Amino acid sequence: MLSSFATEMSILLSVTLAAQIAAGARPPLADAVLYGRTADVQRLIADGANVNEPDNTGMTPLMVAASQGETAIARLLITAGARVGDAGEDGTTALMRAASANRNEMVRLLLASGAAVNAKNSGGMTALMVASFGGYLEPVRALLAGHAEPNAKNNQGRTALMAGASNGEVAVVQALIAAGADVRAADAGGGVALTYAAAAGSAGVIEALLKRGVKPLPNDLVLAASSCYTSAARALLGAGLSAHGVDGSAPLLVAAGENCVDTVTLLLNRGADVNVKDGDGWTPLIKAASAGLTDMARVLLQHGADMDVSDKLERTAWMYAALAGHEEIAALFKEARAKK
Repeated sequence: MLSSFATEMSILLSVTLAAQIAAGARPPLADAVLYGRTADVQRLIADGANVNEPDNTGMTPLMVAASQGETAIARLLITAGARVGDAGEDGTTALMRAASANRNEMVRLLLASGAAVNAKNSGGMTALMVASFGGYLEPVRALLAGHAEPNAKNNQGRTALMAGASNGEVAVVQALIAAGADVRAADAGGGVALTYAAAAGSAGVIEALLKRGVKPLPNDLVLAASSCYTSAARALLGAGLSAHGVDGSAPLLVAAGENCVDTVTLLLNRGADVNVKDGDGWTPLIKAASAGLTDMARVLLQHGADMDVSDKLERTAWMYAALAGHEEIAALFKEARAKK
């Protein structure tokens, strides 16, 4: 459900400066634009160069200028007849490239020159989505002022708000919400912006969405806990989620397995069952003992973890520590046994 926006962004930006340089021969105008040689661009235009001729990566001179932030050159190209709406084979436009590279002045120039603010590439991505994913506040504001649709969806049903939540830039999320972004919109897999914020560990974005009345789901806490995002987990717990989890999905189990000591401590302090079991009968302590996570085992023992609980194979945490040769954990168990 939450496959990253990064995959789509990598496709959008697959033609990088390095790729262009490595690609070999280019039309002279494209070459001059790529290296920011304004005088050469002026001369070539005066000599009749085709300002819309793509280079061997499929990018027009204006797309290259947009990516590089060469605003003065872009003005020259547009004045000479460069088409601001041209797109590459994947549908990516100069505006998308400017937005994805945080080129605010370029974004404004292209919008003023008639660029289609809501155009989509082959993946359904818009300029607003890519600017939001990058956390680029000024381009986001410029695009919204240019009537970008905040609730447009890409081919996976993702919105700019989800992209902003993935980045964790609170100001971008707030700008999108102020422009009418639907805080409850769901993607094709059912994920909402709050889910993306939890997966990214952005407590600030979570708080912003909670203030808009969004209700978190138990899986949001699991997502935050599985990546050691303690602040995000705290925000979700503060919104009323149970530290126990539901439907057999315990945040404590995933946090323990990922050695998220601070997150585990938070969950235990909020009432999580220290001896909760997964489908194989493994407890957090068994996970820690098996993986040799000494600090995790210590915290769990301090909170009353039972060393004698067995899994479906009738093995205890102590047995797993011994089988794996984790001597420090075995010593912890011996010390805990002596205190009983």
